[in-house]
Amino acid sequence: MPSLCLRAVEHLPRWRERAAAAELAMRLSSSTFDELFAEGWLDLLSPRAPVTSSGHWPTLVESARIAARACASTGWIMALVGGHGSIARRLPATCINQLYNDWPKQLFASASPCAESLLSFESAGARVNGRWRFSSGIEDATWLMLNAPSTNHSDTHNPRFLVLIAANEVERLNSWDSCGMVATGSHDVLTHQLLVPHDRVFALHDIFAQAPRAPACDYIDRLPLAPYLTTSIIGPLLGCAEGAFTVFVAGFRSSLTQCDPRIAEQAAHSAAQLHSATQLYDSLITWLHNAGINDRALNAQELLQLKRDRAYLAEQCVQVVRRLVERLGVSSLMASNPLQRHWRDIQTMAAHRDVAWSAAMLASGDAILRPLPADALKN
Repeated sequence: MPSLCLRAVEHLPRWRERAAAAELAMRLSSSTFDELFAEGWLDLLSPRAPVTSSGHWPTLVESARIAARACASTGWIMALVGGHGSIARRLPATCINQLYNDWPKQLFASASPCAESLLSFESAGARVNGRWRFSSGIEDATWLMLNAPSTNHSDTHNPRFLVLIAANEVERLNSWDSCGMVATGSHDVLTHQLLVPHDRVFALHDIFAQAPRAPACDYIDRLPLAPYLTTSIIGPLLGCAEGAFTVFVAGFRSSLTQCDPRIAEQAAHSAAQLHSATQLYDSLITWLHNAGINDRALNAQELLQLKRDRAYLAEQCVQVVRRLVERLGVSSLMASNPLQRHWRDIQTMAAHRDVAWSAAMLASGDAILRPLPADALKN
């Protein structure tokens, strides 16, 4: 196990102690963020991270899995927000120098467009206005990455753009009122007719596409980025389910003088399902990692399989925690119960579009029944 993952295991007791307070505060503590930076997790994929031939991506996902056993929000910030460094490192050197000009520790939040999001190009830059959704970590971020569509750009084939804005230039709305993953602070933001210079606006396809001529030897810089970026959340998903199982077992071990057959059956069933989910998790991480070190982009059929298996993994994790929660008595139906927090958190994570069941299964099933043309299977 990489040293960063071993250090994550060492940090579990303190992350577990802070989890309830973080949920009440609707954000991780400054102590947690200090640790995530000091130990290197939030910089693992940053433009300033050491380049390796084997890649840091699996270490980030596994570290997030471990953290989520104690606090799913901590794991989410690691995997998702920490993973945004892989986008920043693909930007031109002049832009990277701008981003890191004031401080060596930068945190990149992201936000998605909605009907009220507007991007238009002018001679001096891009005008950004409106509301942007679900910006995890925005309260502690230094930069905001917007995924923005434009209707007046000359490139009509690739109408979406990556826009980088200083986080202190946007208005944060206290809109994150979710039942789960509360401590991620995934608030919406407003931009008020901001003019972003052209050197901080990029065609999204160009940033995410395969770049075989990239000078770095790390595969995260060369291969299509989306499969890695969108798969990172399976780490906190699995970790959250594992954490719930640990809480369940510890609770009954301390209270039972003899084993209740019904509880024993539920524990065994959940352990078996977690084992199966772990095998699937390992296979997905290994598959992507091996593709990376062999410079091989996934073809269309493999991408469908990846999305299908991620959604299946998420559903298995949800089933594990649901089964455990259903075995609890009325006395355990309290918001402060750690198992209830895991249940709230895993439902919220499983609702993310990157593990959405219907879309993934329908697309995969359609390809099974109506196979893709041969040219779509070429790398």
